[in-house]
Amino acid sequence: MMLRTKSLVVGSTGLIGSSIVSQLLEREESVIALVRTNKTSTNSLLDFHKVNFDDLKIPNDFFSDVKDLFICLGTTIKKAGSEEAFQKVDVTYCMDIAQKAQQGGVTNLSIVTSVGSDLNSKNFYLKSKGFIERQILELDFESISIYRPGLLIGPRDEFRLGEFIGQKILPFLIDPLLIGSLRKYRSINGDRLAKAMINLSGEEGVNYYYFDDFIKNLKTGN
Repeated sequence: MMLRTKSLVVGSTGLIGSSIVSQLLEREESVIALVRTNKTSTNSLLDFHKVNFDDLKIPNDFFSDVKDLFICLGTTIKKAGSEEAFQKVDVTYCMDIAQKAQQGGVTNLSIVTSVGSDLNSKNFYLKSKGFIERQILELDFESISIYRPGLLIGPRDEFRLGEFIGQKILPFLIDPLLIGSLRKYRSINGDRLAKAMINLSGEEGVNYYYFDDFIKNLKTGN
């Protein structure tokens, strides 16, 4: 039986995905990063793999030595251009890669959604996140980790006014007021979330993780 040792990161150029890649490389672990454009790396542990998410053609043997799948894809309706285009990224693309990974024998799946995710929500964003969660749960992975963060804190390639304002206000003025059952709505640093995702990947069964899970003093590696 082949020993699976690599991690596959989808959404590897975003806030969370790029941090996962960096932290895995710091631990001297091998990483495959799916990208939409041609990219190369001088690090022998990092392999960029270009794909077309609209026509995802990945053979099962591509996953032959992949143990952990990290799905960090996400966009905004403004950037996507429409609700339909938003769902293509946040639901269809995520589900397509998850299905192929399962068929390829990957055992551990981790995905970032959002606090408040709910298939029955009247909020389109939260309903979409709830929908992809439900679809993921229908897949046969040994471990499914669903991360539900509040506002993500950290530098982004693109400027988002609402998030910029939130990053300046929430951590200092609003977060301290979110106590008890409201703690899960607190903002979280992207690097902290990425670290939690790496450390918690592989926990047996289906697990949901929130703010308090992200800030625990987790061990350096599994």
